[in-house]
Amino acid sequence: MTISYTKRQRIAMAKRAEAIPVKGDEGEIIDGLCPVANRGDLKAALARYKSASNKSQLRPHIRKRAKELGAEDLLPASLAPKPARKRGRPVGAPALTPDVQDLILSLTRKGAFDHVAAGVAGVGESTLREWIARGEGRSVRPATPKLRAFAKVYRKAKAEARALAEMRAYDEHLLAWLKHAGRSKDGLEGWTDMPAGTEASEPVSEDELLDLLLGAFLDLLLTDAGIILPSCGNLRCRCVFHRIRSTEDLAKTREIARKLRRELS
Repeated sequence: MTISYTKRQRIAMAKRAEAIPVKGDEGEIIDGLCPVANRGDLKAALARYKSASNKSQLRPHIRKRAKELGAEDLLPASLAPKPARKRGRPVGAPALTPDVQDLILSLTRKGAFDHVAAGVAGVGESTLREWIARGEGRSVRPATPKLRAFAKVYRKAKAEARALAEMRAYDEHLLAWLKHAGRSKDGLEGWTDMPAGTEASEPVSEDELLDLLLGAFLDLLLTDAGIILPSCGNLRCRCVFHRIRSTEDLAKTREIARKLRRELS
């Protein structure tokens, strides 16, 4: 059973999105077109729709109200909602096959850039980045178990490539490694020039440098006098500096070093 609504009722229904709002010159709602509050109204709207000249305007409203009323079974085939298209890989899009995955991972482990590894594997760089983003949950498209597993081993391959490169740089180019790993910072000397704007430290004077060298010399005497005064191994040599020193000789040398350090302190 349909109800004939008054203009005031149609305006109220338009404000509730139960009717199509008809607006005046100043944008105010002055009427409501095709009011649908129940299944009866929906049937009446469908009957009027067959001969209506403004089908493009009525169509989305009728579909919307049918869905909200749970009455989509009343819609004819021409207005019934189309079944959702099954989501999946677009036709012609490259697939992440085991061969493609193995090739990308092997090149990545050897230090190849993403676009190079993707190109050799026959896929676009954007495709490779999308696979990784989906596998790590950073894409609007859903992840799959295959992509999650691929993203995990891909990140591991990138880490392996970097570790091997860093170890090789450490072994073969130690100074370059130090310049990158031990960069100078504000107030902390390293293996590179200080950052721009950093105040240079005071230069070491000759006296300070001499004290440092003498301190290092005395430290060696205290720990291992043989480094400073190596013996010659000549059993007949009786020189105090070159004959093989006994435990007592080394003890005397250390005592001299301690005395010098106390005097310098």
